[in-house]
Amino acid sequence: MTVRQRFATYVLACSLLSGTAVVADTGAANAAQLPTSSVAATVDLVSMTAAGALAAMGADTFASRFQDAASAVGTRLETDGNRLYQAWMKADRPHQIALLSALTQIGLPYQRNASKPGIAFDCSGLTAYAWSQAGVEIPHQSAAQMRSAAKRTIDTAQAGDLVYYPGHVMMWLGVDNLIVHAVGRGRDVEVGTIASRRVNRVKFGNPVG
Repeated sequence: MTVRQRFATYVLACSLLSGTAVVADTGAANAAQLPTSSVAATVDLVSMTAAGALAAMGADTFASRFQDAASAVGTRLETDGNRLYQAWMKADRPHQIALLSALTQIGLPYQRNASKPGIAFDCSGLTAYAWSQAGVEIPHQSAAQMRSAAKRTIDTAQAGDLVYYPGHVMMWLGVDNLIVHAVGRGRDVEVGTIASRRVNRVKFGNPVG
């Protein structure tokens, strides 16, 4: 499927999910406001449900759409979607926006130095994009992102916080060692698990302090 076909299918899907027109705008949203819907997602169940939750943010249907997205991720990772949902609901609004924004990009290819919604990302490009949608600008460089973030641990982090080891940055899904990231060359943006050899050495950081 071409990028143009993805774009058209995504616009249609979001219109069906939200019941409203989707605004084609990739600008950053003020963290206190609703995000502008970026028409740059893949045709994937996780991506579509995340886009639906973003579109419903602030509406009565948000909780159910948010749960749909958590269930889709839980199914993909063979884990309890309700645990994910509970963790996501505990996160503040900027973290929710950033996390959902990253999930809308599931399935896009890795490309070095890229931060192109609907086209390609590298690891820090994905996290920079996702947090920009919550109104938080962070550098497009993994080590710089962590230097500017407030230190957290797995016990104090929120879903959407950064997870880092030298050379790679991810976003925590709020449960166990689950993350969303732009993996590397030959791979796509995907949800997964922190590699077992890295679990005890990763650092957590909150971009909003």
